[in-house]
Amino acid sequence: MREMLQKRFPDLVVLFVVLGCFATLAELLLMGHTEGIQLLAPVAAGLGAMAAGLGLLLPLSEPLAVGVLLLVSLAGLVGTAEHWAESLSASRPAMVQLVDEEGEAYPALPQGEGATQEGGEGSGQEGSEATPPPLAPLSLSGLGFLGALAFLARRPS
Repeated sequence: MREMLQKRFPDLVVLFVVLGCFATLAELLLMGHTEGIQLLAPVAAGLGAMAAGLGLLLPLSEPLAVGVLLLVSLAGLVGTAEHWAESLSASRPAMVQLVDEEGEAYPALPQGEGATQEGGEGSGQEGSEATPPPLAPLSLSGLGFLGALAFLARRPS
């Protein structure tokens, strides 16, 4: 059993890369990540799933699969840079420091920020778009790099 697992381990890793790319593709499409440069992520996830699946089924296409998976990894790094730039440029309310008579400082938001709207609903940020998670695109980088390494670790049958 152990020998069989050791022999097939790279194939199992590639299979999980295929499933991970499909799951990432589905999540990106459900989130509407399809405008402008955002379209790079679902395209990369789809290409990664197809390349890894093709390389798994057709051993002659392994070099092509490795190349595509390395490009998927690069696309994840581009996405990380985009997410960082967007999260750094997002407007955040300035902090105001309140100081009491004894010199104790208390952080506070400017008037109107974070206050509840009429009727007590919401936090005042319902209409604004949330900043993207800066490290989320690294999942594509990890999947691409892991898949490429798994293909390189496969032994010829």
